[in-house]
Amino acid sequence: MPENYRKLEGMRFEFVSGAVAKESDHIACTFTFKAMLDFTHFVHMSNAYVPGYLDSYINAIKPRLDGVAHHSLYNRFNSAAGNIGTVEELVRVFSSPNNYSDTWGSNGTALQMRYHKPQFHMVGDQLQVTGGQDFRWEVEGEIEPQDVPDIYFVWALIVLKAYPEDPFHQPEEIVTLGYSEEAFVDVGGSPIRKGTRYLVGRDLRLGAINPEQILTAGYP
Repeated sequence: MPENYRKLEGMRFEFVSGAVAKESDHIACTFTFKAMLDFTHFVHMSNAYVPGYLDSYINAIKPRLDGVAHHSLYNRFNSAAGNIGTVEELVRVFSSPNNYSDTWGSNGTALQMRYHKPQFHMVGDQLQVTGGQDFRWEVEGEIEPQDVPDIYFVWALIVLKAYPEDPFHQPEEIVTLGYSEEAFVDVGGSPIRKGTRYLVGRDLRLGAINPEQILTAGYP
């Protein structure tokens, strides 16, 4: 089933800083982004798909932070339901490090990857998130920064609806709200949503990542 995706007005993902380091057996890439969200627009759009979305304790949310962190499942609103009135209060629902995986996986390739546990901070009324990824060869061997694949940065919130008649069943994903456009463009032979921030792995070097290295799909 194709993803029901909508661009959300006022949602942006802006690069703050990043670095590449070489550890004993892997390359570590760290990133900090401003994950901006217009709370009023989020409430309006989520309610359009799930009326009273933030007021139901059995409804849930799942953030997507591809490139920076990997949320393992979803978070129900539970006792926060009816008391979420700011970006900060919304973020509290899904910001615990326990929600995020940090184990190695290979996805059937020779290169293994693991995400970092993210850190969330409010800067003023906006969210800032720090995380990243580590890369190593599945078979022991020297890895260099240029071996890292292209990294695509996603900032989106998945709206999940639960049903009162079956509250303990896994809630249904209704819509994904993100900063990128709904249309796809070709990036290196892969379809990527227009406006998605990304990094070309073969251009990586040890040290700080320059803002100019963070590209935008579909734009020069």
